[in-house]
Amino acid sequence: MTLVLDASAVIDLLLRSDCGGRVRQALSAYDIDELTTVAHLDAEVFSGLARLHRGGELDADEIAELLLRLADLAVTRMPITRELLEAAWALRNNIAARDALYVASAQALNASLLTTDGSLARTVPSLVGEL
Repeated sequence: MTLVLDASAVIDLLLRSDCGGRVRQALSAYDIDELTTVAHLDAEVFSGLARLHRGGELDADEIAELLLRLADLAVTRMPITRELLEAAWALRNNIAARDALYVASAQALNASLLTTDGSLARTVPSLVGEL
């Protein structure tokens, strides 16, 4: 089985939140052949962590440690190709552009999408791995 991780799942995983615990459980429950994501994951996670820092939820040292763990994350990052952009664009009426890239990747790979974003999960329930 191939799983596509989105930024919400990775942030929760890095933060070791309750949702991150469910992500870890899901990852251990699946017989995973490949764990993948889209190349913009790192920028999206970086932005999310910076937002948490600006909000005073995490200090600079905590962010530095999380960024090291992000860089070491053993996930294949798919390049953003013309075909992926076209597939994501076709989803524009229902899904935010950044999320559409994860959904289009999961569709292209015939994979499940692992997300902790409830809104996204409700939008594409047939693709979402159980958490």
